[in-house]
Amino acid sequence: MKHSTVRNAAKTSPRILPLASLLGAMVAAWSSPAQESRSGSGPSPDGSNTAASTLDAVLVTGSRSSTRTVKNSSTPIDVVSAQDLAATGKGSLLEALQYALPSLSQNGGYQGDQESLIRGYRLRNLSPGYTLVLVNGKRRNTSAYASSGTFAGHAWTDLALIPVSAIDHVEVLRDGASAIYGSDAIAGVINVILKSQSRGGGVSVESGQSTAGDGARTTLRANLGLPWGQDGFLDIAAEVTNQEHAIRSLAYRDGYLSYPAVDGSGNLVKLGANNTLPAGTTANPAEATRNAQAQTIYSSPAYDLKSLSLNAGRSLSDALDFYATATVSDRTAEAIQNFRLPNTVFSNNAGALSVWPDGFAPVIQTKEQEYTGTTGIKGSFGAWSLDASVTGNRDTIRTYTRDSVNYSLTYPGSPTDFYDGKVDYQQYIGNFDARRAFEVGFLDSPLDFSAGLEYQYERYARSPGQWESYYGSGASAFIGFQPADSARATRNSKAVYVGASANVTRRWFLDLAGRYEDHSDFGDVSTGRISTRFDVSDSFGVRATVSNGFHAPSLAAQYYQVTSNSPTASYLTASVNSAAARALGAVPLQPEKANNYSVGFTYDPNQGFHAAVDFYQIDVRDQLGASSYVGYNAANPDAVTDYSGAVLTADQKAAIDALLANAGVTIPDGQAYFVKYFTNIGDTRTRGVELTLEASQDTRWGRFRYNYAINASRTEITKVAQVPQALQALPNLSLLTQSTEYSLRYGSPAYTQVAGIGWNRGALGLNLNFQYFGPLRQLSNGYKYQIDPRLLTSISGSYDVGGGWSVGLGVDNLFNEKTRFQPDQALTASSLAAWQEVYNTADRVSTVGAYWYGRISFAF
Repeated sequence: MKHSTVRNAAKTSPRILPLASLLGAMVAAWSSPAQESRSGSGPSPDGSNTAASTLDAVLVTGSRSSTRTVKNSSTPIDVVSAQDLAATGKGSLLEALQYALPSLSQNGGYQGDQESLIRGYRLRNLSPGYTLVLVNGKRRNTSAYASSGTFAGHAWTDLALIPVSAIDHVEVLRDGASAIYGSDAIAGVINVILKSQSRGGGVSVESGQSTAGDGARTTLRANLGLPWGQDGFLDIAAEVTNQEHAIRSLAYRDGYLSYPAVDGSGNLVKLGANNTLPAGTTANPAEATRNAQAQTIYSSPAYDLKSLSLNAGRSLSDALDFYATATVSDRTAEAIQNFRLPNTVFSNNAGALSVWPDGFAPVIQTKEQEYTGTTGIKGSFGAWSLDASVTGNRDTIRTYTRDSVNYSLTYPGSPTDFYDGKVDYQQYIGNFDARRAFEVGFLDSPLDFSAGLEYQYERYARSPGQWESYYGSGASAFIGFQPADSARATRNSKAVYVGASANVTRRWFLDLAGRYEDHSDFGDVSTGRISTRFDVSDSFGVRATVSNGFHAPSLAAQYYQVTSNSPTASYLTASVNSAAARALGAVPLQPEKANNYSVGFTYDPNQGFHAAVDFYQIDVRDQLGASSYVGYNAANPDAVTDYSGAVLTADQKAAIDALLANAGVTIPDGQAYFVKYFTNIGDTRTRGVELTLEASQDTRWGRFRYNYAINASRTEITKVAQVPQALQALPNLSLLTQSTEYSLRYGSPAYTQVAGIGWNRGALGLNLNFQYFGPLRQLSNGYKYQIDPRLLTSISGSYDVGGGWSVGLGVDNLFNEKTRFQPDQALTASSLAAWQEVYNTADRVSTVGAYWYGRISFAF
């Protein structure tokens, strides 16, 4: 095998040169002040050559009474415009944001099962569940899906379902804000601000594919602004995207057998260890026609997405306004699973070879519908500004296993497609805000006071699939939900919050916030925040924030239960409230709590340059995770083993039998049975630094814009929860395995940098962008190694044809960087026997490689 994963750092240092050159250009721009306002913009309707800056945009995120901008904010906030999003050429909001912000990254590399279709994202290297998403300042729901992977039990908002065509800009607060917004805002807040046009609009068609000729994606986006009455608006946006698979195969080694062997009588015989020929057999003649590229699990997912949004508002009187927002999204997505060799089919059920004589690659398919909506009124009543709203959100996911088989079904005509079940999450929120400014004699500015009440009601349900999807060993690849896994649950919470901010002196700004919430299932939580800024001079400022926050255990986590079966083993992830989990020491889930500390500095010597550096520490207590599997494998009567493969003594086996008996479970002879559940596993501490630089420069050759940002962070495990008393007599159990620890600590690169150069002159605009991912530590098969830094380069351009028309062209990942392969030491013996090379699934670079796209836009 060829491997380039482990490198000496000195060999990769030249890759920093493009970013270093850009920094030099930014310094040059700083020394040459801009000749025109930073709020100017280029001509392209799709925005790919815009010169607009958002540094002076008034923020609505991070303080309920804020009228501050990015430059003078007391907390670090990024503003990404609609033009910036479109210029990336990415297929979704999530992909576009992580392209622009080094502090935001998708969950690392390849994700299995549904997690490859409902992608998570990490702000400041923390769980996706710790980032709150708002739309126009109102809470958007998390997905009905709850992870069973690295961030077990966490659910997150699916940013890919928000149509980019509806977005005016996105504000990303990189700091804790639970005291303002409640649960989930431990790492920060993403606030999507929708367009609010009363006239005009635009249409664009974008299409492209990988340079390998697959993975084609076509997106149609449209936006229309209409007047509503004399001063109102109706802004309607729609988006349709079709994404095809980019097929990336693994190659079987020469001589690795795929089909069952043939004995002397012509009968089929199961292959031996690592698919070798048993004694007295010969290779199946079908080996001559086997597909050595049949393993396509690491191909990119395919999906069809349709979404529609509405943003509306109008005056009801001189003092009262009405507003409403709504989005509807429908997505069908597919992810290819591991290829089942003909020998595997034969070994599990010889009759299934009549259905899949050459093996099969099952596909997990999800059909998801999401509906969100907010309506409210706001206005002035005397000196008070009031805002009352109601929000309703719902996400429903139906899962299917396609092109598969249930080995436990032997009757003719048994299904190859299975309906696996449904999860459904509903959220309803009522909110009332009141704000007023008070003149206070000793303050340099009026005191902005805010207070409010909030009520939230949640409902979660899991429904079983068709009986063939879970009967016996279940559908191969994704076993359907059983009736025993069904769940229906509700809860409500009530909150009250207050905030106050003012300039204590001309240069000293202070912002205070507090919140109290009471949840019907786990009790009350109080949070607070102090944020301040001191402008040492007109160009240099110091800012700092101290806060605490929390993440409520979702209903999906509290009632998550999935049963998986094979012909010889059963695996149960039991609901934490179930008899099986309680018998193994489970206790009700507690909210995860955090303390956030940050201090930063900003420097704005002129209109053409902005710099900010922020240091942060985030301590998370009672992090959610999964327990160890408890149970044993009795398939070999001479050596009963636990989940880790260690041999159990008779006393240890008896102890497990006694524990499971308390839950009414008996492990049959010759079978294996293992149980785990979600629980609070321990505490973490994340420390990091972020640097942001932005500059612009007007020359006789046109306008140049430069940006550079870096996030570097490190996570440590500060405490591991004790194994429950009921399990402490058992061996090889821990709430934090070494593999889980690596995922928590090193799930994101040690640092991530983004940089860009933009130029526009007249109708023409060009952009050159870089992403530089730092080293990524890995643990696989007990072997520790490092994925070396990666540099991705993208280039795009646009031209204003006139009459509202414009065209754009770009190449993402210009130099065709792809996922690297794992070193031999990280592979199991079976993988080494089977594959020529195996993709490193944690690599930040996808398997797709270079991708080109073109865009035609019309604005009116």
